[in-house]
Amino acid sequence: MDITTLGRGGSDTTALAIAAALNAKNCYIFSDVDGVYTTDPKKTKGAKKLSALSYKEMLEISSEGAKVLHNRCVEIGDKFKIPIITKSTFNDKPGTVISDIIEENTIKSIIKKDISRISIVGNGIIRNVDIIQNILNIIKKEKLEMLSFDVSESKISITFKNILEDDTVNLFHNVIFNNKT
Repeated sequence: MDITTLGRGGSDTTALAIAAALNAKNCYIFSDVDGVYTTDPKKTKGAKKLSALSYKEMLEISSEGAKVLHNRCVEIGDKFKIPIITKSTFNDKPGTVISDIIEENTIKSIIKKDISRISIVGNGIIRNVDIIQNILNIIKKEKLEMLSFDVSESKISITFKNILEDDTVNLFHNVIFNNKT
């Protein structure tokens, strides 16, 4: 018999693998947070819990460094079409459902890494010209120096010359989710 450690995300991935083997209808992942938020709620006052995300969006969010779910867990959920429901161990609040649901042109998340790059995730983002323009307006108004600005179907990634402060990420969050300039 071989013994191994699960590593980061191991319990999430194991839960989805077992759910797939049992042909489960859903897989519940309980943790210290009650779902997936628009950004880190510990750092951004206006962070909002999302009720639903597509597998693709959650994969983007996970791959950008959000520590809610490991990306391998999401890949298994997608492959076997098992909705993943994230909930808190400490309360009964509704969580976030990750499934095939795809809402076009809706922004879902902003992730700040400890480098000078932020990613804004949401299906159909490439067609959301108003959001892209609002982002560019913030960059111009705040005199932020960009090194790159990449847009794909479901993500905008911006790399800056200098490390962004949490206040700047809050500004992006407020403009995108609260339509405040």
